[in-house]
Amino acid sequence: MYLLAGAVRRYSWGSTTLVQQLLGRPVDGRPIAEVWMGAHPDDPSVADGGGRRVPLDELVATQPEAMLGPAVLARTGPRLPYLAKILAAANALSIQVHPTMAQADAGFAAEERRGVSLDDPSRSYRDRFHKPEIVYALTPFELLSGLREPEQAAKLVAELGVPALNPLIALLREDASDPHRGALTWLLAQRGRGAVWVDEAAASAKDGVGARPELEIVHTLAQQFPGDPGLLAPLLLNQERLEPGQALYTAPGTLHAYLSGMAIEVMAASDNVLRAGLTSKHVDVDEVLAITDFTPRLTGFLRPARLAPGVVDFSAPVTDLGLSVITPRAGERLAGPEDGPRIAVCVEGEVQLTAGDVRRLLPGEAVFVPHVDGAMTVSGNGTVVVARV
Repeated sequence: MYLLAGAVRRYSWGSTTLVQQLLGRPVDGRPIAEVWMGAHPDDPSVADGGGRRVPLDELVATQPEAMLGPAVLARTGPRLPYLAKILAAANALSIQVHPTMAQADAGFAAEERRGVSLDDPSRSYRDRFHKPEIVYALTPFELLSGLREPEQAAKLVAELGVPALNPLIALLREDASDPHRGALTWLLAQRGRGAVWVDEAAASAKDGVGARPELEIVHTLAQQFPGDPGLLAPLLLNQERLEPGQALYTAPGTLHAYLSGMAIEVMAASDNVLRAGLTSKHVDVDEVLAITDFTPRLTGFLRPARLAPGVVDFSAPVTDLGLSVITPRAGERLAGPEDGPRIAVCVEGEVQLTAGDVRRLLPGEAVFVPHVDGAMTVSGNGTVVVARV
């Protein structure tokens, strides 16, 4: 078992209090957006195995079968297939979508052929992997996920009373074959044009605050991203709120945006993010339209499987990642995932993890449990979130 030092990322949208309080760090006014716990080559955690400190990606690469187990190694090769994060948002993240494995492979190969550098800001595909995600709420967590029914979206846009949005409303109502594709194509075409309707929509949403929760989010986004046509996202996407202990799965192709709150996020170890709005970064219009699933559907809440008292499991329809939550009370000992590579982070109380050896964890502390250490148990009085395959 290896104690992990996670990589801290201070993006401007991060919270100035949430992660700091979880980790017991000073609240100094600086944001912490993410703490990466994993072996992603861009920012691997440092693994401490009894005084020997080594980046986790190097540890996995030098001992792949011991770290991953033969089944995972055969399926994914000598790499940890997921990345776990503590994520805390005070402001909204960009509207984004992630590719399937086939789309990522094709997109990466195409940019390689064109000679686009991996560090080029206009690069869309930075690796050949898909990026499904599970988010598990630690606080109330607001987000947008998946597309509304077209008529519902049209009604919400119409309530703004902005005549320049009539073409968007017509696309949502009259394009019987693929209304959301047409709507998003129209909306992406507005970027960078200084469209007057953006300010008109922002003003209308401000006047409507209190009438509909969607308008309040439009108003908030207009303040955070002035002039960005993506402020209409809450009218086109499902608006959701996760309560602590709830989890959601985001499949490749799903437009989504996190708005506020703190969560544990477990995702495939990929950096393929295609942005559609609420951002100053590169927006690849053609690729966003190519990989987005425009089928309206409800948000993918995950139903918890209660394996035993105090042990809850959230499984996704992919083999790369899953998430377990273990909550021992009054010193009881509970069983966790038995094999494979596991990353366990304490999010509440004080616990002891046993797998090969014993580690005491306080909130915010994390360990990597390799396959070779065998079954793990958790005791004490607290809560541990375990990322797994």
